[in-house]
This record gives sequence, structure tokens and C-alpha cells, in this order.
Amino acid sequence: MALIETENCTLRYSAGTPFEREALHDVSVSIEEGEFVGVIGHTGSGKSSFVQLLNGLLKPESGRVLLDGRDIWESPKEIRKVRFEVGMVFQYPEYQLFEETVFKDIAFGPHNMGLSDEEIRERVVTAAEWVGLKAELLEKSPFELSGGEKRRAAIAGVMAMRPRVLILDEPTAGLDPRGRDLILNRIRAYQQEFHTTVLLVSHSMEDIARVADRVLVLNNGSVAMFETTDRIFSQAAELENMGLSVPAVTKIFAKLRERGFAVPDSVYTVETAKAALLTLLKGGADNAV
Repeated sequence: MALIETENCTLRYSAGTPFEREALHDVSVSIEEGEFVGVIGHTGSGKSSFVQLLNGLLKPESGRVLLDGRDIWESPKEIRKVRFEVGMVFQYPEYQLFEETVFKDIAFGPHNMGLSDEEIRERVVTAAEWVGLKAELLEKSPFELSGGEKRRAAIAGVMAMRPRVLILDEPTAGLDPRGRDLILNRIRAYQQEFHTTVLLVSHSMEDIARVADRVLVLNNGSVAMFETTDRIFSQAAELENMGLSVPAVTKIFAKLRERGFAVPDSVYTVETAKAALLTLLKGGADNAV
């Protein structure tokens, strides 16, 4: 059984007014426990609306959102509990830091869960370690941190709640390549350690290609594709028709195929590109002999 799923969910903004807009139309998606799912789509495709349905920040006009097979809106007064199980990291989460110290900011979620002081401290320290924050930073004001450290502190605050589903909306936006790589590596390591279900919303095809097991493609509020990462990025023409791109390395290999080189069509990371080129070069050397 899926851990979290949507059944025929439709969502409209400003319903019944001249500004009415359908954000999602008949969206049905099923995500298994422990999956790492990338969510992509052009601006306005419904990505943020979709992920906000999953933790009850938005309520579908029709259809259901199920967590462990149970409608999250079955008991509206308990929707807050869902948000402890389905944690959300918004874009530029560092703007939401507000406590006196980094420790208190990370502890905010666990404290609201009613955990003991001992459990809260353990979770804060562990989450800080997972995102690469040094222990001495925990007693500093969050506003003394660098931009990348603030981002990691905000992510740690959601991780500290140990949600079964972790949703991240553009977590690497605005970061330099080193900062982006650090956060992605930490998120992937966390997901593998705790077998957490992760949904990563991103405009970066390279980021999605590196970490996602499956990719959900939204187009004009509907599900256009939901397949394994390699199958998604092997459909470059279809993605481009939706205003999307593919990783730069995938484009390079497409050009190589056009020129007659025997390279695979499922290359979408630097690592797979390296392996494919080594195989090609080895084949050329063998033929030369």
C-alpha cells in the first residue's frame, strides 16, 4: 500500500470569482514509503499546489489525500498532526527563522509535538549533524549564520520532527554549486538512513537527476508523466514540448548519438556519462587492436 497518495484531486483558486483559476485537475499519484520523488514542471504547472495538498496546507475541492490509506481531512481538527508526519520545507526557508538561537529554532517543531526536553535535545543535535551544522553554532542567533548555514538550519528544523514524508520546495534555490551539492548530499543521506519518503520540487534538472528514484512531471495542473528518472529524461522531446529541459549532460549525449557515436540514451548524470564514455573509449581501443 502507498504511504501517501492523491485520488482525483482538483483544486481551484478564487472559485466563483472572475479570478477563478484551476491549479490542479484530477490529479492521482501514489508514492511508496522510502521513495525519493522529484517533482518538476514549468512555472504555474501546479508543483507547489500539489505538495501543499499533501500536508494539508491546501484542501482539495474534490478528491482525497490519503496518508497510510486514511483521508487526512477525515478529522479536520487533527490536520495539525498530519503536518508532523508530512513535513514541509518551503523555498527560501531561512526567511522563516525567528528564535533567539539556532537550537531553539530547530527545537520549535519537536517542542510543539510535546516531546520531553531530553528527546528534543537529541533530535536537535542529530538534525544539526545531518545538515552539517557545527555544534558551536547552535547557541548563536540564526541571524549570525551565513546564507547556506541558515538554509541548513531551517531544513534541520523540519528533519528534527522526523516526518515520515519530507517535502522540499526548491531547497537549493539561490545557493552556489558547493552549497547546493552539500544540501542535496545531506538530504539524500538522511533519506537513506531513515528510509524517509522525500519529495523534491526543483527547476534544476541536474539536481533531480542526481537524487530522484522517480520523477513526477506536472503540466498545466495535470500529471503528464510519473516514471523512473532514466525513463523521464530519455523523453527529451516530450519534456521540451512542455517548456522543460533535460540535464546538460543528456543534451551532450544526444548530440553524440546524432553524430553516430554508440552511446546510451539514458545518460542524465555526470557519473553515468563518465561510465558511458569509458565504455565507448575502451570499445574504440579494442577495435583498434
